Amino acid sequence: MSVFKNKALTLLETIVFIGVFSIVGIIVFPFLINTLNYYSTTKGTIDITREARNIVLTLKSETNQSKKIDYITDWEIIFNKFNNKKSIFFKTSEVKLNFENMKIEGFISNPRIGSISLNGNNYGVNIIQSSNCSISSSQNITSLYSFSGYAWSPQIGWIKFRNTDTGESIYGVCLDSNNELRGFAYNDIIGWLVFNCKELGVCSTSNFKVINQNGYLKGFAWNDVLGWIFFDGDKGQVYLAQTDENFNITKIERVSNPQVNVNELKFTPIDSSFKVDFSLIDEKNLSRIDYSTVISLPFK
Repeated sequence: MSVFKNKALTLLETIVFIGVFSIVGIIVFPFLINTLNYYSTTKGTIDITREARNIVLTLKSETNQSKKIDYITDWEIIFNKFNNKKSIFFKTSEVKLNFENMKIEGFISNPRIGSISLNGNNYGVNIIQSSNCSISSSQNITSLYSFSGYAWSPQIGWIKFRNTDTGESIYGVCLDSNNELRGFAYNDIIGWLVFNCKELGVCSTSNFKVINQNGYLKGFAWNDVLGWIFFDGDKGQVYLAQTDENFNITKIERVSNPQVNVNELKFTPIDSSFKVDFSLIDEKNLSRIDYSTVISLPFK
């Protein structure tokens, strides 16, 4: 019977092993880091290339089912289908709390009426520092900021963010101590815009809200006529909304990946066709792709 005895490394062998391992590590480590960086960059490029292809394929698919395309803005179009239904393709914009000029900047979006501008040459939504803020005639909340002023929609006109006239309804919008928007804005045509489920007491079934995320507003507000109003934080995103014959929204889906910023989108009419230009940037700003193509309506 053979007997095998375990033999430990001597001190000299241990020192030599550590030395050789260290030298190999010093040589290999930079190559490993470069390989990982290359992989990350390449992965970013692959992601946004796939997203660009997905946007174009969605546009082509909708175009092939359409008899007419209506242009709302450079970043919003309506596909009028052969079955009299519609699809609305639209891009959202970042919404920024600019504490340097104490204004909210950007656009919020709704599939029915398109973009709502939060600042312009002669109007805007103002940011006011406050610790106690009124959101209705009967409710004050602990707050960081209150908002005042107006947003503008070409479709429905002015949206007022605060009213303290005692002869009318008292309402307003505030950013509370949890960095959530609270309260109400008002428009003469569509009525109230609500920024938090707490105001309606429906958080157990519909937990919607708009939050401050690193200086950008993100989430959803609600209106009984328009439905959801989109705040997409620090990224632009692309959505496709489906409607029935009466223009009632039946489905909304996001076309772009939430980790990709749709930095630019522009539609340009060309006879019965249209040109689309867009720019995508991946989440870590490692990769960017600029894309341009022409998409034509099907032969009728």
